[in-house]
Amino acid sequence: MKAAKDIMNKRVISFSPNDSIFDVAKVFAKKNISGAPVIEKNKVIGIISASDIIRFIDIKLAKLPMIYAPGISCFLLMFVQLEKENIDFKKELKKITRIKIRDVMTKSVITIKPNITLVEIANIIEKNDVNRLPVIDNNGKLIGIVTRADVIKGLVS
Repeated sequence: MKAAKDIMNKRVISFSPNDSIFDVAKVFAKKNISGAPVIEKNKVIGIISASDIIRFIDIKLAKLPMIYAPGISCFLLMFVQLEKENIDFKKELKKITRIKIRDVMTKSVITIKPNITLVEIANIIEKNDVNRLPVIDNNGKLIGIVTRADVIKGLVS
């Protein structure tokens, strides 16, 4: 039976809790990933995902005095509305980009050990509705990550 150590990605992109959501979003886009562990003092302290960033920005933008309609060219609508209300768009955007991921990351992280089986991994992912599981050694140090896609690949290979 395959285990986490057999299917995990050992080249893990991770972030510091002090990284900005803007910088994280740029890495997500460049590396074509949707989430990563947040590391502090060699320990996994959180997970940051594209969903976390989008949710946070959506909440922040919803507080601005504008009509927000998802699905309609949101940024164009936002720009027009902000100009109409005499709000400095660049100032608001700058505030958002200075936000640190520690403020938006998921803090309750489920981690797994390298010897956990593929079936156990699939059960954890399903039960907890998570997309990725950091793999840690006995000292709690990040050594890999297993995603839903890795589980599927593990099942078919």
